[in-house]
Amino acid sequence: MGAIAHPHRLRILVELHAGEMDVNGLQRFLGISHSSVSQNLAILRAHHLVRERRQGRHVYYSLSNPELAEWLLHGLKFLEGGLAHQEEMKIAVDHARRLWMTDSGG
Repeated sequence: MGAIAHPHRLRILVELHAGEMDVNGLQRFLGISHSSVSQNLAILRAHHLVRERRQGRHVYYSLSNPELAEWLLHGLKFLEGGLAHQEEMKIAVDHARRLWMTDSGG
């Protein structure tokens, strides 16, 4: 699925696994511009991967399907075997797995 192929979108899904966040919170975690976070969220919303909740002027985002993070974790474990020669991707996969395992108590 192309919507989760981009590293920023994958990281957004990782961060939202811990609970809902607003654009400013995601911007702090990702270290990218506000507009870039918004653009990536728009893609994730268009694919029904995240949903939004409005509270006054603030918009909070959460996973549409919390089991998605578990599915991605299993997928990352599967892919990790084929990434041995791509150290940068392996490091990113390891980081995502640690985040999910910490958040899910595993």
